[in-house]
Amino acid sequence: MRKVKETRATCKNCGHVWHYGKAEAWQSAGDAMSNAGKNMTCCGLGGCLPDKKVVDVNKCPQCGSRAVSKEQIIHEV
Repeated sequence: MRKVKETRATCKNCGHVWHYGKAEAWQSAGDAMSNAGKNMTCCGLGGCLPDKKVVDVNKCPQCGSRAVSKEQIIHEV
């Protein structure tokens, strides 16, 4: 059996529950860093590329609140 870790996030404002894994958290951080780098250099290159859509795992996707509680969940598959 293999163990899979994920985070269960619950919005304290609206009660919405969502799950994400380590890969989504790393992807979110990487996209945010990429956008920051592009925004700092685009003016010198004469044209800007569109930013990547960043999914903020610390913000409720339903209501946008940052009042979120998190819990580590481990599944055996």
